[in-house]
Amino acid sequence: MIYGHIEHHNTNQCLPSVIQQCLQYLNDTDLEQLPVGKHIIDGERIFANVMAFNTGDAAEKCAEVHKEYIDVQCLIYGEEKIQFALQDELNIIETPYDKENDFYLVGGMHHLNEVIMYPKMFAIFFPEEPHKPGCFITHTSPIKKIVIKVHHSLLS
Repeated sequence: MIYGHIEHHNTNQCLPSVIQQCLQYLNDTDLEQLPVGKHIIDGERIFANVMAFNTGDAAEKCAEVHKEYIDVQCLIYGEEKIQFALQDELNIIETPYDKENDFYLVGGMHHLNEVIMYPKMFAIFFPEEPHKPGCFITHTSPIKKIVIKVHHSLLS
């Protein structure tokens, strides 16, 4: 997991080039005007999903885990908490892997951590790292976010 701000160019230049490409996309795009839905950046290798919804109670959600794609999650407006953990055999798997949509759900995470997201902040989750986005901090509120999906082979 990596946590940062899209405008921290000095820090971000240390990240892999494909992640820098994603951050450049986030900086160059009018995120507020970007419509909800899927946006192709580089075919199925890099694409973005834009979503708007109300944050929810972390206790009522499962964490998602991916095998093929890295998530570069960036908040456009609002605030959210994202809970996460490392890959661990003690994490409680709730659903079988859905290959078409590249995810399975985890109900309990061993050694749970969390980050607080504000606009223009990003969190990167690598394959097999469970993460539970869209959680409220103190109360439910509307958010808009973009999740850039990067195929893991682009880091090889």
